[in-house]
This record gives sequence, structure tokens and C-alpha cells, in this order.
Amino acid sequence: MKIKKLFLENFRCFYGTVEIPFNNLTVFIGRNDCGKSSILEALDIFFNEGKNAVKIDSKDLNVRAQSEGKNEFQIGVSFEPCPDEIIIDATNKTSLKEEYLLNTDGDLEIWKSFKNGKLHLTSIECNHPSNDDFLKNLLTKKIKELNDFVSEKKLSVSDKRKAAVLRKAIRNYYENRDGKLNLSLTKIPIDAEGLKETWKMLKKCLPVFALFHSDRKNMDQDDEIQDPLKVRVEQIFQREEIQEKLNDIAKEIDFEIKNIANLTVNKYKELTQSETEIIPNIPNVSQLKWKEVYKGIGYNTNDNIPLNKRGSGIRRIVLLSSFLADIESKKNSYDNHIIYAIEEPETSLHPDLQLELINALCELSNIETYQIILTTHSPSLIRLFMTDDIRFIEQENGITKISCSDELVIDKIIKTMGLLPVIGKVVICVEGNNDEKFLLNINQGIDELKKIIDLESKINAGLLAIVPVNGSNLKNWIDKYALKNTNAIEFHLYDSDKKQQYKPEIDKVHNRKDGSIGLLTQKREIENYIPKNKIEREFEITINLNQFENWDEIDVSRKVQDLKSNLKESDIKSIICGNLSKQITKEDLESINAWEEVEGWFKKIKELINKAYNITLK
Repeated sequence: MKIKKLFLENFRCFYGTVEIPFNNLTVFIGRNDCGKSSILEALDIFFNEGKNAVKIDSKDLNVRAQSEGKNEFQIGVSFEPCPDEIIIDATNKTSLKEEYLLNTDGDLEIWKSFKNGKLHLTSIECNHPSNDDFLKNLLTKKIKELNDFVSEKKLSVSDKRKAAVLRKAIRNYYENRDGKLNLSLTKIPIDAEGLKETWKMLKKCLPVFALFHSDRKNMDQDDEIQDPLKVRVEQIFQREEIQEKLNDIAKEIDFEIKNIANLTVNKYKELTQSETEIIPNIPNVSQLKWKEVYKGIGYNTNDNIPLNKRGSGIRRIVLLSSFLADIESKKNSYDNHIIYAIEEPETSLHPDLQLELINALCELSNIETYQIILTTHSPSLIRLFMTDDIRFIEQENGITKISCSDELVIDKIIKTMGLLPVIGKVVICVEGNNDEKFLLNINQGIDELKKIIDLESKINAGLLAIVPVNGSNLKNWIDKYALKNTNAIEFHLYDSDKKQQYKPEIDKVHNRKDGSIGLLTQKREIENYIPKNKIEREFEITINLNQFENWDEIDVSRKVQDLKSNLKESDIKSIICGNLSKQITKEDLESINAWEEVEGWFKKIKELINKAYNITLK
């Protein structure tokens, strides 16, 4: 499960209830002390209940709420996707949907209330049958109460030992009696008596959460260094086969200990003839904390110096190395998701390593079992993220507001963050990162194109920059701000698509009369510039075109996905524009009647570079 939404109610600077949507990658930006860190720390408090990096404090209650007489704050999280089935009563399998434990969106929504610096209550907000108080509180009823109801109403039940079966029969009774189940949003205390076993099972499905602070703590067991390993330890112990093995060991040890304890008690009775009872106090198997065995896990460096005693730079590089190792393994082999929450990832890293870290985190966020949450106020990093992933935090009249990116929000970001463009004398504006990779790959891989202009060398020289505009939001942003009042010359290349949605933007470029150039591709998309036989060989498929289709106009990635349903469309585009585009030759482009067009792109860029030289020399 991953976080879909976070709800903060009267937590620190968040007065009232604030709802925050999350993606696989979510980036919080804003001024210092606007509440970015509080969001990450709220999640740590939610998942770890003050037993990890962040401790619960009575001062976490919003000051304004406290002045109004309120004495608790709440943190809620909705998760998706939910497990298909869950064991609630002993070995009896049911589902959250069958038990009406999902909210109106069909998600699992868990709330935790905190009072006086302590966890006060854990509940599930769900769309639950509420025809009367008995049905409303059905999940909290003990099995005897359920059986009493079933007996009183003379209901037929297949197995009266299983609470889930009894509850289903009772719901059917109400539905038949009243004509329907009246659903209403209800908060059910999940950690109360009767539902503790349910909560115990649900906790096993929750993701593993790891928070990395920006500030150095300099403790013997610094969380920033420990967490990459601790996350793995926690995941390993949650694996079903490991749990079964540990359970067997625990039961064997428990059996031996109880034998020893009972023998001791019996000897005590023989010796004393006393009526005083001596009862062995042995923890239940389920209470054993196996991961505590690895509490001291960590890294040492030369001369056995703990890593946390080294500079913050090397500590962050170890963190980067951990993420890169995750990527190299492609995906973790465990069922539980991992959430990495990283405060100011740019801290203590050289700009080159900052870029590598961000790229690694973006790549991790595309792996199914990972979710990445970041905070930053670095203008140079913001442009690396998709606008849909950005959340802007601001304070207005003492109220903390969080906004998703749109044109108005981007305006605020630019003004608030002092965001300035990083550009060369010529700026190539393309639709997305895949288009950028394609242009660079064919330019470096086809000598004839590289001889016209070597893009990489011009980028390194500072005469050229490639800017993926990533859709309409950033397109508007660039039009309005990024190149304003600069002497940059622009070359725009967008997919023609069927609707030619970018034609108005191309017309704007032409109407500037500043020498900039705008083109639409003659074929549908960049992917159509790869020959059909290379696509088929790469994905081990055969693409059959009907009499009304031609290669120039079909949706290539969709065609591939129809035959390779295990691949996402975004992954297919990435493969085509990545490694596959490196294999393209001049002959390949000629075979699909694309050579003259593609050659023309680079000749136009060359012309603009020559103009840039003239501007530089003036």
C-alpha cells in the first residue's frame, strides 16, 4: 500500500483539517519554516508513534486550536491499493470491502489521535452500515454478543465460531429488514477491544516508512545512516516465510522456558508447602521484538570510526549509494512498500551528486514498491520535477495552505522561490524527458548528425540547453517567465499528434520575430522515428498493421502495450527513446523516409548556434 492522501488536523502550523494528495513522487517546496518538515515528521509520528526519529510533544498541538480549548491533534492517512483479503478472526479470511472498512473512495483511511504528547486513539474512517447503534458498532462486538443477536433473530449461520461469518449474516438481516444498508462515514476505533487482532493484521500491510532529516544529529546511532539498513531489516522480518521460521523458533524456546519455569514452581511448592503462588511471566510469542536484535546495525569507516562521526557529505553519499543499490536490484523482493521521506536531499552534496541523487529518487519512484517524498527550497532542483508532483506550501494570514501545481501556483513559486532559468544561448524546448534522450542519442550515435552539430559539446560549452517543458503548465511557465528578458534563441520541437495540440505554441514562437524556430514532427510522435522491425526485435513481438494504418500515424507505445500488457506505456516510451534510440542509423531513418526531416532539425539548431556566436561576440 502507498499513501494516497495525508490529513493533518491541528498539527503544528496546520490549523483545522488540511488534506494533502500524494503521488509516487511528491515534492514539497516553499520558504523556510512554512511547514515542509512538519509534513514529513507528521508521517513519522503516524507510522512510528514517536518511537523513531520524531518524538511526540504536547507542543505539537496547533497554538490557535489550543487557545480555542482543543486538546488533541490528529493525523490521518488514506492508502491504496488495499489488500484483497485479510485474516481478521483467527484463520478466517475476509476483506476490508466485505467488512465495510473502506472510505467513500474505496481506500483504507486510518486516523491517529494524540493527546498530551501520547497516542490517544487509532481509528478507521469508513463508509459503514449505520441503520442503528448495534449495526454501527458491529465490528466492536465480541463473538458472544454476535451469537446472542443471531440466536435472538433466529438467523441461519454456517459457522458460529467465526465472527466474520456472523457479521455477514447480521448485515444481511438488516438489509432484508430495512430494504438496504444505510451507509455513513464513521470512525471505528481499531485499537479498541474486539478489533485489536484486526489492527494487528492491518499493520502488517502498511508500508515501511524511513525519514532522513537534513540536519546532522551526530549521535552514536544516527538515524540518517542507520535507516537504509533498518528499513531492510524491518522488511525482512515482515516476510511471511521469515515470520513462520521465527514463530517456530519462538514456540520452541517458549516450550523449553515454560518447562523450566514449571519445574521450578513445582520444586518451590515441595520445599515451602506455601499457598503463595509463583506464576511464570513469559511474554507472548507475538510480543517478541526480533528487529531489536539489530538495533546497533550500522557502518564504520577507516580505523573503525563510526560513519556518523564523519562529514555530512560522505554521509549523504552513503545515502545516495543505498538508493542506487536499490535501483540496481531493479525492485525489492518483498511485499511491503517502502516510503523514503528525505528532507532537503541537496544538503552537503556537490551539484553533480545532487543531480545524481534526484535522478535516482525519480527512478526509484517508478518502481512499484517505492514511494518518495521530498522537501526542498532549492530553485535549481525544482525544475527537475514534473509539475504534477510538486506541492507548494505558503502561509496566508496565519493559515498554512498547500496547493498542487497549476499556472497560478507556478507564478507564486517563481516569485516566492526566486526561480530563474538556467539556460544557454540556444534553448531547445521539447515536450518531455524522452524527447530529450532521443535527440541526444541519435545525435551522438549517428556520425552524420554529430558532424552537423555536436549537442553534448555545445551543452558543455554553455551555448546550448535542452528544456523538457513537460506539458501545458510548464509550457506556459516558459512562455511567460523562463526566457523573458534574455538573449536566448529558442528551437521548439513538439509531437504533431493527431490533434496537433501544440500548433498554437509553434505559432507563438514564429510570431515573436526574434529568430526563434518552432517545428512540429511530421510523424505522430518521436517513437514513430524508430523502424518497426527494431521495435519488434526489442520487445519480441510482431506488430500487424491493418489496411487503414501506417507506421507514421499509429500510437507506437499503445501498440506495444497491447502485446506486452506487463509493461506500462511510460516504460515503453522510456525504452524506445533510451537504449533503442542509440541503435538508430542513417539508413534506418532513410528506410522510413525520415532522414531529411531529422537532418533538417540539426541544421536549424546549427543555424541558431551560429547566431548565438554572433550575439556573444557583440
